Amino acid sequence: MIDYVTKPALFLDLDDTVRYSKKGDYINSPADIVLFEGAEETIWGYKNEGFLVCGITNQGGIAYAHKTPEDNEAELAQTRMLFKKDPFDMIMSCYFMPGGKVFPYNHRSLLRKPDVGMLVQCELQAWQQGIIIDWAKSIMVGDRDTDEQCALNAGIQFSWAADFFFR
Repeated sequence: MIDYVTKPALFLDLDDTVRYSKKGDYINSPADIVLFEGAEETIWGYKNEGFLVCGITNQGGIAYAHKTPEDNEAELAQTRMLFKKDPFDMIMSCYFMPGGKVFPYNHRSLLRKPDVGMLVQCELQAWQQGIIIDWAKSIMVGDRDTDEQCALNAGIQFSWAADFFFR
């Protein structure tokens, strides 16, 4: 029998919230990734307070063949390596975007923010690790309206990245 513990979760959008592109609007390779100054310290502050730290990222460029799932995995690995110590308990990506060119990712998915599918995936993975997410104390941080709507859809607190990270 698993001894469950309850923890709040810090759900972090990645692009333009935790990391950004050196070269432009979208990250195009692992070498193109930079962490925002102060992001690591702020995230670790929450982790040290007992929060589960979850990355949540729409990656619709995969549906449009701008990159592959393997490219995304390499970018996530690089993102984690840029931290002095990786704070993430898990990172979920959504490759789906209606109207894209690449099957099966060119269809609607409840994983894609503003829907809550990636948060549900985090809840299930946490459960498998003996953690029950305390939704009443959880926070979502992002830089787009879809991030804010995802938090509203999940019934959790939302913070704009610029406010959360004091930028």
